[in-house]
Amino acid sequence: MKKMDRIICFSVGLSAQDIEQGRASFEGMNRQVPILEVIAVTQPMLGWRVGDVLDGMIEGSEGDTHGERKALEIKLSPPAGKYRVVIVHTQERDLVLQVMRSFKAVLPDPQNIIFAVITETALNWTFEDYIGHLGKEHESMQNRRTENNPDLKKI
Repeated sequence: MKKMDRIICFSVGLSAQDIEQGRASFEGMNRQVPILEVIAVTQPMLGWRVGDVLDGMIEGSEGDTHGERKALEIKLSPPAGKYRVVIVHTQERDLVLQVMRSFKAVLPDPQNIIFAVITETALNWTFEDYIGHLGKEHESMQNRRTENNPDLKKI
């Protein structure tokens, strides 16, 4: 399978059922696009570099079947954490938006799911550092909303 034949996502804080619902929603909306692979970030993976894991996924995909990977993902439990996160790896901006819309359409409390794209900078970070950074950005954005800022409500 070539890199362009699939979209690789990493999830944090989503259950196996959440992942399956998001994937099914994506596949239902997008029959002509690449396969969506969603890998649950496990506790040990938090210390691994994003780029190393992504490279392993891309290079190791030749002998891996979608069914085998799906069975493995379901056995993984999400690490305990404050955030639900979906990190997307694809070169197509439209596909990133489609992934986001698919998960938001089926998961509860969708405004509190953090969606991100793997950037060049993120490739050198550990998952723990990247997720922490995304959480800080998310909180900052939440605090900037007028309804969440008591000082701005007065204006």
